[in-house]
This record gives sequence, C-alpha cells and structure tokens, in this order.
Amino acid sequence: MKTLWTNGHIFTMQSDGNTVESVLVEDGKIIETGSEETLLPLAEEVKSLQGASMYPGFVDSHIHLIGHGEKLAYLDLSMINSIDKIVDKVAGLVKKGEWYVAEGWNDNILIEERPITCFDLDHLKETPIVLKRVCRHVLVANSKAMELAGITKETPNPIGGIIGKDSEGNLNGLFYDEAQQLITSKIPPATTEYLVEVIKNSVADLQSKGLTGVHTEDMAYYGPYTVPLQAYREVIGESFRTHLLRHHEAFEKMQGEEPTDFIEFGAMKIFIDGSLGGRTALLSEDYSDDPGNKGVAVHDPEKLEQLVQTARKYNETIAVHVIGDSAVEIIIDLIEKYPVVFGKKDRLIHVNVLREDLVERMAKLPLVLDLQPIFVPSDFPWVIERLGKDRLNWAYAWKSLINYGFECSGGSDSPVEMADPLVGIDAAVNNKFLPEQALTVFEAISLFTTGSAKATGKENERGKIAKGFDADFTIVDRELNATTLLKANILETIVAGETVYKNNNLRVK
Repeated sequence: MKTLWTNGHIFTMQSDGNTVESVLVEDGKIIETGSEETLLPLAEEVKSLQGASMYPGFVDSHIHLIGHGEKLAYLDLSMINSIDKIVDKVAGLVKKGEWYVAEGWNDNILIEERPITCFDLDHLKETPIVLKRVCRHVLVANSKAMELAGITKETPNPIGGIIGKDSEGNLNGLFYDEAQQLITSKIPPATTEYLVEVIKNSVADLQSKGLTGVHTEDMAYYGPYTVPLQAYREVIGESFRTHLLRHHEAFEKMQGEEPTDFIEFGAMKIFIDGSLGGRTALLSEDYSDDPGNKGVAVHDPEKLEQLVQTARKYNETIAVHVIGDSAVEIIIDLIEKYPVVFGKKDRLIHVNVLREDLVERMAKLPLVLDLQPIFVPSDFPWVIERLGKDRLNWAYAWKSLINYGFECSGGSDSPVEMADPLVGIDAAVNNKFLPEQALTVFEAISLFTTGSAKATGKENERGKIAKGFDADFTIVDRELNATTLLKANILETIVAGETVYKNNNLRVK
C-alpha cells in the first residue's frame, strides 16, 4: 500500500534546512518525495502529521542494548551521591546467597570523594555483590564475591587489568578493565529466556525515545554468543534495526551467521584502553591528578596486532574503543600497517583525547569517528583535573573534528549514559563547558541520522528522507532547535513504514 505522509514539517537531512511537503512510502521504502499536490493522486492511504516535525529515524551508533535493558530493571546508582546511601539501597534488595549486580556508581559525585570498596560492603557477608562503576571499566566486589571467584591478594594482575589493593597490600574489592572478568565470569550465566525479556523491554524503551535502530555490542558478555544472538532473533523481527558489532572473542566464531534485514553483523569490536573516570584511559602523559599513571592498555602489542590481522583476514573493519591519545596512536599505527579493504571504513569510538599530529594522520585514513556528545556534561568539570588545561584543545573536540572533514556518528554508550537522542543532541548543541566545540542543530542531528548510516556503510539507504531510502522516521511534536531539544516529545517512531511506537496523549506544540 502506498502511504503518503504530509501536513507537517519534513526535514530530509540532505542539507541544512532542506524540507519537503510530503513523503510517499511503499513496502518499507520511500518511493518519492515532493509536493502534496503531486503525490496525493498516487497514494492509497494518507497520514497527516498534524503540524508535527518528521526527521529520518534516529539511530544510536554506540550502545549496549542488553545492558540498557538490564539498567531499566537494576538499581540505578548513578544519581546516588553517597556510599552510605548506596550500601543501604543494596542491603534492602539483596537475597541471601544469590549474586546481586547493580551499576552506575560514580565517585566523582560521591560526597566521600572516593570509590566504593569491599570494606563498605562486607557486612553483607553471605551475598556476593558486584557494583559496576558508571563507566563499566571498574567494578567493586565484596569479599564473598572475591571468595567465590578464588581471588586472593596473591592473585596476579591479568594482562590489561588491575586488581585493586589498599596501601597495605590487601584487596580493596576494586577490579579495573580486564581484571573485571575474574569476577564477572563467576556470575551465573544469563539464559536466552532472560535475555529475550531484557531485549523486549530495552527495544520498547528505545523506540519510545524515537530510536529506529542502534549499533550495539553484546556478543561476549552473556555466555556463548549464540545465547544473546538467539534472543535477538526471537525479539527483533521487523521492528528495530539492530547492527551487532562483534567482540573480538566472538568475531571468528560468528563467521557464517546469516544476517537479516533487521539484524546485521558489523565490525570486530576491540578495546584499547579504559575510561577517564576510572583513570584507565591510555594517555601519552601522566594524569594531571595522578602523577605516574598513564592508564591501562587492555591488550599487549602482539595480541592487538593479531586481532587486527584477524579482522583483515575476513576483509572486515574494526570498531575500536579509544579514549586516550596514546590509545588512538596505537591503533592508528596498526591501521596504517594493515589497511582496511578498499571501500570500507574503520570506526574509532569515543576519541575523547587527541593530539594535532594524530588528527593529521587520522585524516588520511578511511575512518568514521563514533562520538558521544553526552560525555561532555557528564565528564565536566572533573575531567579538567584529570587532563589539565593544556590537553583540552583536542579533548572532546567534536566541532574541530567535523570542521576537519571527519565523518562522525553519534551514540549514547548507554547504560553508561542516558539513551535519549534528544538529550545527546542537546549536549552537542548547548555545550556550556566547551562552547567553541558546540555543534549546529543540523550537525548534531546528523550524528544520529546520516552519521550513523555512514558508520555502517548504509549512507545510500538510511539517514535521509529521500527516494529509495528506508522509510524510517522519528516524529516529534515541534521543530528541533537549540531551545526546544529538551522540551520536544516523541510522537511516533516509524520503522520500514510501520509505526512501532505512538504516543496518543501528546499534541503538537
């Protein structure tokens, strides 16, 4: 059936301010755009926007979809500002003998001005407890959890991780980056049935936020990759476009898995370093507030080179977590040594801290930069102490990177941050901490539309409202500008021409 969308403000994202009167859709595709007068005779059905604004479907280019769903059910620690309150909340929810997991604690907002340690949790002696830091690069485990995991103060640090200890050499319950697996590997594995419910809840929530799809990385945290993949196959259907990055541990095992129109398989996901919040991002110079510390390398050089070679063996791209400038330098060296196959682009995720010499080298490579605008209001002002003012010229430098000509996509990194694209777009536009790096509204929306399409090589199919493109739309109750982003409401989310979310309680503003 040919359906005509009309009577609203339809922003194509083909250029700044470009609009059309009407969009004609059939079989999940846009078959024509133009005036209502021209297209109305071709339509079998007419849907009025009633003055609302339509944009290409918003896509979050960096999220952990299952983690987002779990966060909806977990105790969210991210807004609790004291260790005592966190411990009280946890104590009221644990069940004797059962593993308890929650996440989101952030020592940058805690009144104690320090991380949680096992000593804060050890009066809960019979329950193994794991609380993940907001960045997901640090966790705290109580003594029961460490006992079940067989961790003692003699346990050596794994490659790419650190087991935390106090000044006297005793375990403090903190596990950094790869050391976290010593604990998380002992948590009872998730079942497909459990993940089905988590994914259902996550997708429904994301659709209500105007998202028509995501790029997510979940394939190595819930037992064999077949467990989460089966859950995705049972849930997704044709309601949500899901691009699955493949963690390096699952990448080769997943070769031969058949994609669908709504479940795609993407690049090999590699972590180079950790987070600035946990002081594990890899910097070329010491942390300004922690002399002697330059961060943590997740892999040794030989292992990392082997991973890149493996991706190239399958003519595949890599999607690389890089927060610090030293991490960026390491992966740029390898991309230069092992170029991606012609026509494809590697993805650098986060790129929070750069240097001008690195930017010049990056500009010569086929790359998409996967940015998280919401990191700015989340990380400032404390990150100034981490980096010092001299490194801020190329830190969180979204505008500079766009002006340099880089293709950039936009994500949230939920559950680390909020998964609301309007909040992320607002963070990019109304950047009070780095006003010189503020984006225009068009640039910011592009991160979540045309940018996300470019990150997967789908720029000729998605991200714009144009003939031949997928009929994925996000409909909001007002035109998006610098003053309306946080006031706007999602009215409807359309995937392949079908409404997957509709809020009938809201009216156009």
